[in-house]
Amino acid sequence: MKAIGGQEDLATAFENVGYLVVATIIAMMLQFFVVYVGFFAFLTRTNPFNYLKFIIPAQTMAFACASSAATIPMTLKSVKASGRVPDGIARFVIPLGATVNMDGGAIYFPCACIWLAILNGITPDIGSYFLLVIISTIGSVGTAPVPSASLVLIITAYNTVFNTTGTPDGFSYILAIDWFMDRLRTTLNVTGDAVVAGMVASVCEFEDTDDVENVAEDKMVSSDDSAEGENIMTPVVVEE
Repeated sequence: MKAIGGQEDLATAFENVGYLVVATIIAMMLQFFVVYVGFFAFLTRTNPFNYLKFIIPAQTMAFACASSAATIPMTLKSVKASGRVPDGIARFVIPLGATVNMDGGAIYFPCACIWLAILNGITPDIGSYFLLVIISTIGSVGTAPVPSASLVLIITAYNTVFNTTGTPDGFSYILAIDWFMDRLRTTLNVTGDAVVAGMVASVCEFEDTDDVENVAEDKMVSSDDSAEGENIMTPVVVEE
């Protein structure tokens, strides 16, 4: 509220914030259609949308709660409902991705830092862009899968790259829109987890342990039935 109240031209202020939101959404769309859809189609040789339609409940849950960790049960249910991901792969890839796969954060951190730099009169150079990419990629892995956990990393990356201290001017706008941007980041992260699970299941030959147990139980039951049948059919010889 202080940042908004100190502005004489609110239209320009909201327009600048709109640039940040639009730029982030465009970057996330490129990540989805080029990286996720493209790699899935290339590795699996199938239509990715036939698989992606099953993860809509997980995406809805992610957008609602803004937490990758809280979405794990729904993501597991969605990928297994597709019939393409065995339970063993899903239970390994999805929880791992919920903790280290933060593509949404890796996309949003450079956008937010560049936006803050321009707002504070700093002109980023090529070195700043490369350093932001490295810090955002590595730092996103350590981001907690809980709502608004990336705000601290934005300040840290900004101060590291542009050699400043404290909270930069205009960070109040980042804080104000984070409730929405965090939901977009989480949705993209959960989508990436599900897509990777589908690709791993496609390239790896994995025999589901549940199927192995079911086959073993069927064999045991059939062997018991055959043994009982042999006992019934065995003639009893009575010696006189």
